[in-house]
Amino acid sequence: MKRIGTAIALLVAMAIGTGCPLNLAIVSIPDPVLEAAIREELGLPLGFLTRGDLLRLRQLDAHGKAGISDLTGLENATNLTFLDLSGNPISDITPIASLINLLNLNIDGTDVFELSPLAGLTNLDSLSACGTLATDIQPLVTNSVNGGLGTGDFVNLSCSSLSDQANDFDIPFLQSAGVNVVCCGS
Repeated sequence: MKRIGTAIALLVAMAIGTGCPLNLAIVSIPDPVLEAAIREELGLPLGFLTRGDLLRLRQLDAHGKAGISDLTGLENATNLTFLDLSGNPISDITPIASLINLLNLNIDGTDVFELSPLAGLTNLDSLSACGTLATDIQPLVTNSVNGGLGTGDFVNLSCSSLSDQANDFDIPFLQSAGVNVVCCGS
């Protein structure tokens, strides 16, 4: 019995020494449709989802899952490079602000109105935000100024829904930085 206790103590010490506890932390995904999409992508139908599991997530295609409304927990998937949330009733994308490796984001047909979580995602090179409620694209300008969106990158926007500031100044600024801005139907 003493050997088992020693072995467990040794395993715990090894885990702490390698930083494993942080990756073993259980992650809560309150939205059941988002959790199901993550589980499907990871091939983990049962059990707890850990931070380590979410770190293995490189892409998530939740297009048309029609029901994702809360992205809480997704902030732990910091290795995501591709994220498609189109067609879901999402309004708050704050949790994706920490996804610094994100390259491609599709939020077409969502209820997103605030793009400020995208300001710091400087690896982003493709954004599609057609049919959203966003009127202000200043966060995309900030992203570009900070070394993000630039030559050869793509941004699709519902230009007819944007503010005068966005259409008269922000889009021309992005275009002058080399961003391909495409206006899609409203």
